[in-house]
Amino acid sequence: MKKLLVGLALIAAVPFSAHASKGIGVFLGSPMSGIQYKHDDLRFSLGVEKFGVAFDKTFNMGTLTDNRKLDSLYTFVGAQYVDHHKKKVGVRSGVGFQLPINSFELYGELGPSLYVVEEVDLDLEAALGFRIRF
Repeated sequence: MKKLLVGLALIAAVPFSAHASKGIGVFLGSPMSGIQYKHDDLRFSLGVEKFGVAFDKTFNMGTLTDNRKLDSLYTFVGAQYVDHHKKKVGVRSGVGFQLPINSFELYGELGPSLYVVEEVDLDLEAALGFRIRF
C-alpha cells in the first residue's frame, strides 16, 4: 500500500499545463504492467502488478528526421526502478509506435534495459497500451 501511495504522489508532482498534450492510460508489458501518464514528450509509468516506476523522454521520429510519414514512430530514453524479488535500477531506451484514434492513443514499444544495481543485467523489454488524451 505504501508503494502505491508513493507512486500516486509522484504522479501528482508531475507539472500540468493548460496548453500541453496530456494522456493517461494503462499498459501491459515486461518487466511491469500498470498505469502511465504522458505530458508532451515526458512519460511517467507506475507498475502495479510488479511494483516499479519509470521516467522517459520521448522523441518523435517525424520531427527528428523531418519526415512527416514517420510521425507515428518514436524513440525514448529513460530510467526505471523495478522491485520484484530483486531491486533493479537501470537505464532504458527503445523504439515504439503510436496510433491516435479520436481522443484515444494505442501504442507499443520495444527496447533494451541495462540494470546496474545488485547485478549487471541487459533485458529486452516490451509494452502495449492505450491512453486517453486530454
